[in-house]
Amino acid sequence: FRMDSTKDVLFSSWLIEVNASPSLTASSTSDYHLKVGLLNDVLNTVDMENRLSGSEKRVGGFDLIWNDGPVAAPDAIWESGQVPVYSTNTFLGCYNDREKQLKQLFNSLEKTDSKDI
Repeated sequence: FRMDSTKDVLFSSWLIEVNASPSLTASSTSDYHLKVGLLNDVLNTVDMENRLSGSEKRVGGFDLIWNDGPVAAPDAIWESGQVPVYSTNTFLGCYNDREKQLKQLFNSLEKTDSKDI
């Protein structure tokens, strides 16, 4: 069994679901893409290749929101020109342009790779 849980603002735990037999075996094409994406995100976050500088605020599709205190958003003004209501480094509940994010990640990796040459 595997249990998924979350914590609320008061740090109370809430059970989300219980999986009788969790597996990374894909049962369909979309399930395959989901699980491969999950593994890529986790491995990028773990950073076994030591490519990260330690100052990143977004890695592998995850936002850093706590680092011995709240982490401030990198830019105080969104592309729309509006000031966000909150200043933490998270885009949860917001529109995320995944293609734009992947291009930014690719460009940053290209720069890192060219420095290694």
